[in-house]
Amino acid sequence: MKIGVIGAGGIGGTIGTHWAKAGHQVLFSSRNPEKLSELVATAGETAQAGTIAQAGAFSDVIFLACYYWTIDEAISAAGGLDRKIIIDATNPYMRKDDTNYRVPDASSGLELAAKVPTAKVVKAYNTLPTATFANEAHRADPIALFYCGDDGEAKAIVSQLITDSGFAGIDTGDLNQVIHQEPGGVLYNHSYSVAEAQKLVRSLVH
Repeated sequence: MKIGVIGAGGIGGTIGTHWAKAGHQVLFSSRNPEKLSELVATAGETAQAGTIAQAGAFSDVIFLACYYWTIDEAISAAGGLDRKIIIDATNPYMRKDDTNYRVPDASSGLELAAKVPTAKVVKAYNTLPTATFANEAHRADPIALFYCGDDGEAKAIVSQLITDSGFAGIDTGDLNQVIHQEPGGVLYNHSYSVAEAQKLVRSLVH
């Protein structure tokens, strides 16, 4: 799979590295791709770095792991997104006076889907911190990772990518269920076993 990572910080860099080590072709991108050489070296021979436009042109799947306030800039720079799978790892936080704050009544997943209606948006990788992704991958009892979206084929691909990155995908339903995964939702910022996650999702999704 060719994966373009937009936003090669903690989440993007960590998950992209897991995918590269699993054999996927990964292009890490940022506004300053020349600063990504160390990340590419760590990720291995199937990884490379480039501009956001290059990531968009290269990829079958785009991993959107940028800041909420840079989403519009990122999708504009990525170019044509028609029919592409976009894994949305963003959360609706803004920054003011060196402090992050949650944007009231906002869903970055639903907003993104409205902005790129011809793409296939799947929400995933937004519920756990970078340290968990870095240190808890490929456990014998894998940590659950939630995802949701409206396109079944896209979700199946994302589920496999979750497995490849060392976690266990748990489908929470269509994109309207994203409220449970984003800040304030019961699935956000908690580590669950697969059994715990499945039980919780059954109680939420009707």
